[in-house]
Amino acid sequence: MNRVAYRTTELAIKMLAGILKANSRFHDVSHIPDGPIIFVINHFTRLETILLPYYLYHLVKRPICSLADDGFFHGVLKSYFDRVGVLSTKDPHRDELIIRSLVTSGANWIIFPEGKMVKNKKLIRGKEFMIGDDQLARPPHSGPAWLGLRAEILRRVLLNRPDGLAETAASIAGQNGIGKEDTISTESVKIVPVNLTYYPLRSRENFLSDMAHKYVGAPSDRMIEELMAEGTMFLEGVDIDIRIGRSLDMAAYTDHQSITALLERPFDPAFDQCPKVDAYMKAAAGRIMHLYMERMYAATTVNHDHIQASLLRKRSFLPFSRPDFAGRAHLAVTGLQRIPELEGRLHKSLRQSQADVLTYDRTGKIGEFIKLGLESGFLVEDDQQRLQKEDDAWDQSPLMHEARIANIAEVMANEIEPLKRVQRCLLRVSRVPDRMVPAVNAYNLYRQDRQLYISEREAHAEKNEIEYESGRPFILPARSRRAGVVMIHSYLSVPEEIRECAKMLNRRGLWVYGVRLPGHGTCPESLARVELEDWRQALDRGVAVLNAACRQIFMVGFSVGGMLALEFASHYRQLAGVAAICPPFELADYSQRFMPSTDIWNRLLSRWKGNQYKQEFMDFEPENSTINYHRNPVAGVNQVGELLKLMKGRLEFVTQPTLVIAADNDQVIGAESATRVYGGIGAAKKEILKFHTERHNIIYGNHTGVETRVREAVGSFLLSRIQ
Repeated sequence: MNRVAYRTTELAIKMLAGILKANSRFHDVSHIPDGPIIFVINHFTRLETILLPYYLYHLVKRPICSLADDGFFHGVLKSYFDRVGVLSTKDPHRDELIIRSLVTSGANWIIFPEGKMVKNKKLIRGKEFMIGDDQLARPPHSGPAWLGLRAEILRRVLLNRPDGLAETAASIAGQNGIGKEDTISTESVKIVPVNLTYYPLRSRENFLSDMAHKYVGAPSDRMIEELMAEGTMFLEGVDIDIRIGRSLDMAAYTDHQSITALLERPFDPAFDQCPKVDAYMKAAAGRIMHLYMERMYAATTVNHDHIQASLLRKRSFLPFSRPDFAGRAHLAVTGLQRIPELEGRLHKSLRQSQADVLTYDRTGKIGEFIKLGLESGFLVEDDQQRLQKEDDAWDQSPLMHEARIANIAEVMANEIEPLKRVQRCLLRVSRVPDRMVPAVNAYNLYRQDRQLYISEREAHAEKNEIEYESGRPFILPARSRRAGVVMIHSYLSVPEEIRECAKMLNRRGLWVYGVRLPGHGTCPESLARVELEDWRQALDRGVAVLNAACRQIFMVGFSVGGMLALEFASHYRQLAGVAAICPPFELADYSQRFMPSTDIWNRLLSRWKGNQYKQEFMDFEPENSTINYHRNPVAGVNQVGELLKLMKGRLEFVTQPTLVIAADNDQVIGAESATRVYGGIGAAKKEILKFHTERHNIIYGNHTGVETRVREAVGSFLLSRIQ
């Protein structure tokens, strides 16, 4: 192997990585031990053979060699492989070279025990690991285990022989290509399982497949399949989670009596041809193979594709709706998040709130999968927009080399078959009756909402400024299931602010969910750490909870809460109506009671952006001191600014019946701010009501008498639109 090649080819690899839209992340690198290593890795794409030696070399700072199929060794690729230590599986000196480099710790090795790309990711037959189509299925290769065992035995012989047997040791070394200049490793040989998980998996015509059709005479079906699957992933964007599994120490397998006896007597370089030793090594290699395959696939990073494809596989062929499918996917994610052994093994997108899939699928996880299904043909849609599994795509498993095109959902589901805890969770979820799924999700989300509040308070136990009862989210059930309303308090305030209005609406037969915006109800330091997306997720949870109980959902928000309600309505058409009370149009509308002068604000913002680890606060004089913070974090105002800036382009998409309520002499946001909001709303049915008062908060308490009239106006608006 040419060690200089890692430097001379680094630029080319970096250029390739720059072209490919692949985001690679290593996990559990602490599992990589010292000493000589055989990395055993699952094999799904061609590029793994090129990129993995480079990635692992920079991770462990030691040369990496690997085995590759002999079919790769021609042209430019052969030249590159020869330079960086990639060895053909048919090289006559293969085993000797591998064992030598392990014994001397000259290089680590990458071996793909599956032997070829497992394009369908079908690995389990009964309880055994098996590779290939049914007629040609075989176990994964145990060669890495056999090589690791042989190298460890030779390492111990050469390291531990008494001086009187030095000639024997030298003979053994010579027969295995080890010279006097080589140093025998003092560390035992280990096998380290590594899992590569790609997300998302997509397969469609792309630039590369188009070029092949255009310039390659009669490209083979296999070539087109690989270009469609791998080209789409690497050119359109893919996350590659590279997770290191727990290592297997080959020294632990040399304590058997046949091996200890071998080490005590004059050593025979052909020791593995002894029947007893041969039988033991084959049996041990088989056990080791099962262990590294189990650990390799236990390190799979579970993602949305896995979950949705597995749930779809378990469904019947009866039609189902998108909300039904999204609800079951959400239920599955919630269950998986509670499995301790999966902590850290869920894709980063699964560690966040998933409630948006139950509203307008802001992240596109459900919509993208369904779109893939309709394009690929494993799903069909009827004229009522109900979905159904396509019979032909699911009736029989496609051949390995056709799977990524024939039914990529099967490929996704196959990948997590070895994960027993995951499979048990998904099976339980698949058996929940359809009518129960929304209710279970609602219960989980309400519990999650309250737990988030408790966690925030505990994180700032010595700084909490608000009474617990004032800050907690609440739900008010009603006898009727006709309608419910999600209510949103203002920035720097708490759910207590909207509780009186909520009770009035509840007395009139509406369900009410009082949202707590994250960062509120605790202390300003907590608010300084949240983002606009956290507030959106709180609204997702509120809507999802009420959707389980009510036929119609409305939304009411005060001040910034009103703008959050309007933003939600601009995306979620299913809202029956929305009311915004004293909504601000832009930050410049705020008086100095809330915001400093523009010059001071710009200096504060610049200072905060220059060091976001340092929290900056402004003094705030609230209208209601018992439910409002007295300090306003610069980070929080910045999030409000982002919302208001965004809404200038979103108001026209609010098409539901809308009520805007304004204070005609508002001393916080000015008299015209709400009017400008009203003017931008695109709804055909909209109205604005102005009340004569200087107060901004015209929904809490009964300070001027206006508050009662405002609450009545909100109630009248909602009740008039219930169907």
